[in-house]
Amino acid sequence: MLRSINIRNIALIESLSLEFGRGLNVLSGETGAGKSILIDAVNLVLGDRADRELIRRGADRAVVEAFFSTQDPRVMDVLRQAGLEPEEEVILSRELTAAGRNVARINGTLVNNAALKAVSALLIDIHGQHQHQSLFNPKAHLGLLDAYCGDRIDVPLKAYREALSRLRRIGEELQGLGGDPGERERRKDMLQFAIEEISRENITPGEEARLEQEQRVMANAERISSALTSAYESLYGVEDTPGAMELFSGAARDLVSIGEYGREYADVAEELNTLYYQAEGVVETVRELQYRFFYDPAALEAVEKRLADLQRLARKYGGSVDSALEYLSSCEEELYQLEHSEERIAALMAERAKTISAAYQAGTALSKLRHEAAAAFTQEIQVQLKDLGMGGGGFLVHFLEIPPEDAYQTDEARFGSRGLDQAEFLFSANRGEPPRPLARIASGGEASRIMLALKNIFARIDGIDCLIFDEIDTGISGAMAHVVAEKMARISRERQVLCVSHLAQLAAMADHNYLIEKREEGEKTLTHVHLLSDEERIQEIARLAGGREGDASALSHARELRQHAQEIKKRFLQ
Repeated sequence: MLRSINIRNIALIESLSLEFGRGLNVLSGETGAGKSILIDAVNLVLGDRADRELIRRGADRAVVEAFFSTQDPRVMDVLRQAGLEPEEEVILSRELTAAGRNVARINGTLVNNAALKAVSALLIDIHGQHQHQSLFNPKAHLGLLDAYCGDRIDVPLKAYREALSRLRRIGEELQGLGGDPGERERRKDMLQFAIEEISRENITPGEEARLEQEQRVMANAERISSALTSAYESLYGVEDTPGAMELFSGAARDLVSIGEYGREYADVAEELNTLYYQAEGVVETVRELQYRFFYDPAALEAVEKRLADLQRLARKYGGSVDSALEYLSSCEEELYQLEHSEERIAALMAERAKTISAAYQAGTALSKLRHEAAAAFTQEIQVQLKDLGMGGGGFLVHFLEIPPEDAYQTDEARFGSRGLDQAEFLFSANRGEPPRPLARIASGGEASRIMLALKNIFARIDGIDCLIFDEIDTGISGAMAHVVAEKMARISRERQVLCVSHLAQLAAMADHNYLIEKREEGEKTLTHVHLLSDEERIQEIARLAGGREGDASALSHARELRQHAQEIKKRFLQ
């Protein structure tokens, strides 16, 4: 969930802090008030291209911060992969300077833009008029269908990808074995070089982890030594300052001296003596740790050099030391096979036949699962489109063969990166018309409604907590506006929704309303956004419905819209 956003010096926004609530958050305002600026700022913190033109005139830097709360394990995994501590509170920030500097941070730690995008993609999903392009792109459709399949697709897709990867490796090796003698000799030289370079380092299993631990200890030598000394002095005492042992002993003597007046005093004294003897053992342990601890700057330098050598090798051969060792093993195996190529070719051909069969079997399972999902998906989206006034047309998931340029070609089949087929969504707006690719939909209103239908379905599937819709209700009015508003409200029961809109019906359905307005302040023109009170909300609904300021009938109509919206939302919860 997006809890709040801070924006400083973005276009007409000088300083803005907004808090958002659960459910449906609707932002509205006059044309030119700065609604697009707000979306630009959000896109920036999500990792969009940094444009210095966004920096407010006269400012030297612009900053956007977005505060999220999440318990999504996928977010935690991505944070770990970026080297960050996983937390349920995630702060994304982006800073631009007039000098051209572009800084991204996650929870205050500098990250690259790729990490920012990876985390934000799991926290927020933004859709606007230009985002329809991804919907129109047939290459995205198979991914959407797979998302609809859910976890069921994971096992066959993993099996298919593993088989295809093996098939490619076999093909590459066969090509190398069947090439001209000169090519084979060059390959052998390359393998020999890699083997010698990796072997020269004499890497032992677990060495990198052991060295990293040694480095951590040596790098914190001063802190460790200080802590051991402090612990020893606290227990044993120093100069005129008594330690815990002397205090235990003194307290025990005091209590023994009054033991004749009550058994309980002697009992406590006995407990203190026990603590004294226990502390004596601890003191010996701490003293031994002090004697054993030794810091050698030369040793730290040697460890760091060895780590640097291992990491250089890891970067060159697979990204980790373990990968480099695996690569060494594979190089040795391939070199051996090159020197015994005829036997190897026969073995590879047999393995290739088995792998083609495995890939085809997994691909067939994928296709079957996708066709079943496509039937259910089509039924579900037809219901959504009917609600959105497009029931007279049709929606179809069309399966196509992988084109040769996108396939790994064998005599048996064409293998694509995700299976044996491609999928494309087709749509017809009117009964009797043949379905056409979504890219050929002329109406922005139709595209908006299809997007809304899809999000209604995927809101419960994709697991992204926050959805932003930027005026995707363009081209929608009248009775259909009520339907769109209800759809948005339904999505907001599953996910937090932020929507920039011009529809009075949608504003009436909101759980939280915000007004975006432009004001002239001295020599400056600034954009402001604020959360509306109940009465301000009614006035804004009336304005969106076309009413003049203070028009009693327009205000009355706005109250009716609001009341009607609340009654509809109550039905969601029943």
